[in-house]
Amino acid sequence: MPIDKTSPEWPRKQVADRLRQRIQAGELGPRLPSFAVLAEEMGVSPMTVQKALAVLKDEGLVYSVPGLGTFVREGP
Repeated sequence: MPIDKTSPEWPRKQVADRLRQRIQAGELGPRLPSFAVLAEEMGVSPMTVQKALAVLKDEGLVYSVPGLGTFVREGP
């Protein structure tokens, strides 16, 4: 589902919020789709997805493994 381009919120915030909701609802994980796939789904650039995932990494919700992808962190 594309982001709202008329929203005053930054696209990366909208993407981060949407991904967070989908992860918490169990719709995504354990491995997330690629930046390109997520970018196409949301109608943004892969760089915007990368920045949104950096927000989720800072929150401890996801982590990356070089060469393997981005994964949802298991509960506490």
